Parts: sequence; C-alpha cells; structure tokens
Amino acid sequence: MPGVEKSDVKIVVENNTVDLSAEHDNKKYHVKVPVQHKVDENSAKATYKNGVLEIVFKLVEEQKPKSKTVEVE
Repeated sequence: MPGVEKSDVKIVVENNTVDLSAEHDNKKYHVKVPVQHKVDENSAKATYKNGVLEIVFKLVEEQKPKSKTVEVE
C-alpha cells in the first residue's frame, strides 16, 4: 500500500473475516478477506512500515460441545 498513510488505514477483525480499507489520493481501497477459522479479535495486531501492512492474529480453537452424564434418581 505505498503512499497510504498509516492513519488512513482501517482494519476490522470479526469472526471469520478481516476487513481492510484505506484511502489515498481520493481513491478508496477495500478488501474483505475470509479466514478459514474464527479469529481471536483481541489478539489482532497490525504494523505498517514502508508501504507494507502486516496483520497478525491468533485463531480460536473450536470448542467441542460439553457433555454431562445425568444420573436417574
């Protein structure tokens, strides 16, 4: 993203998508990237240096349904 200022970049991480938008010279850029697994929104971090944007996040492990044996009284 050469030429785009760091302050013009907006990143939204939600469930299975990373939504990226930016504006430069009256041109708007937008891309929505699907992720195969659910993203841990709290772990997301981004760096932007020399026109290169790097986004790092952890994936949420799928929780298996809990089961409980119920005793008959």
